[in-house]
Amino acid sequence: MARKSFALQTEPHVAEIGDDIELEFLPEVMGDDYLDALGRLQDRYKNLGIDLSGDIDGAPPEALREVNAALREFIGSLMLPESAERFSTMRLPDRVVVALLEWSKEIYGGGRPPTSSSGSATASPPRGTRSTGSSRSKGSTRATGR
Repeated sequence: MARKSFALQTEPHVAEIGDDIELEFLPEVMGDDYLDALGRLQDRYKNLGIDLSGDIDGAPPEALREVNAALREFIGSLMLPESAERFSTMRLPDRVVVALLEWSKEIYGGGRPPTSSSGSATASPPRGTRSTGSSRSKGSTRATGR
């Protein structure tokens, strides 16, 4: 009989910002809950007519404010209540908010980045795979000139 154990994260994930800010994120998020929340975020982007994979410099400021609010709402939904409340009133640089989004994809996305293909790569060949080429160390007379 085969047996495998699976660990569950029971301690909150902690984002440290600066020297004195810690934001606690939910230890575990069910896959559908995370994907549903991410889908709602993406729908809000689409409703605003903004494609975040491209250049957003030409987007109107009102739309960018809405994107920022949607992004912060999504990130806050993954936090423990006290941290979510604190986060909702914090002024943070956009780069930090975006980094929190990327980090949430890492910890909750289950290794399947829903909006980016950069998280997946082709597997390396197994160790010890034989090649079809000849080796100089195998006594080839062509390689040594003998």
